Amino acid sequence: MSRRGWVLAGLVVVFLTLGVPRWLAGDVARSVPNAQAEFSKLCREHGGTPAAMQRCSVRYGRRVYLMDAITPDGFDEDTARYQRQGCEQQESHAPSRPRRPFIYHPATGVCEHRP
Repeated sequence: MSRRGWVLAGLVVVFLTLGVPRWLAGDVARSVPNAQAEFSKLCREHGGTPAAMQRCSVRYGRRVYLMDAITPDGFDEDTARYQRQGCEQQESHAPSRPRRPFIYHPATGVCEHRP
């Protein structure tokens, strides 16, 4: 019994030191057979054009914007929210300058700046 107790205590120490294995915690990164194809599909679904190095861009008027919210892991809600906040801040700071509207596009997560 003493030997089993030491083995069990050793396992507990190792387990607590190294933590829960990622596969047990469900924190394993998903594997996508063709990550580039999935990224391109997501980009197009949001109205963008895929570019090199997993970048997604969208054209509004004459300008081309990088869609920061489209990532290899999907649509990043946090990034889109920060883009919206930036857009709102630009609108609130603009009164002293000539009116240049900023328009937020939720589907792309882009704050468009109109001249």
